[in-house]
Amino acid sequence: MEKRTKVKKQVLIIEDEPDLSAVFVNLLEVFGFEGSVADTAQQAKNILVHHEYDLFIIDLTLPDRPGIDLYKDIVVLHPEYKGKVIFTSGFNVTDELHQIIERDGASFLAKPFSMDKLKKVLDRWM
Repeated sequence: MEKRTKVKKQVLIIEDEPDLSAVFVNLLEVFGFEGSVADTAQQAKNILVHHEYDLFIIDLTLPDRPGIDLYKDIVVLHPEYKGKVIFTSGFNVTDELHQIIERDGASFLAKPFSMDKLKKVLDRWM
């Protein structure tokens, strides 16, 4: 009998803090996802030319472009990614972000976060 291997859902993490990116990759692996990292908005856009993802984790304060603007760019180019995002930030949710969460079904994960909080947010994609 042929053994089937479960394909892991692919997550693109757009985060400019290398230590936090590594934490995301490791925790995603624990939860059955496979994470790739881009540390700028432009790098994320370049990666999306050649790769597809099931989910995005986007820091709201990237060095080259606000995370919300990156998300809007991604959705214009790839409408199928609408709502497939977890925004992260150490700051409060803005009105604009709240509208995106309500309208598109996006999620928000406040920094710092616990493993349990990340799992709870990821549960809807498991």
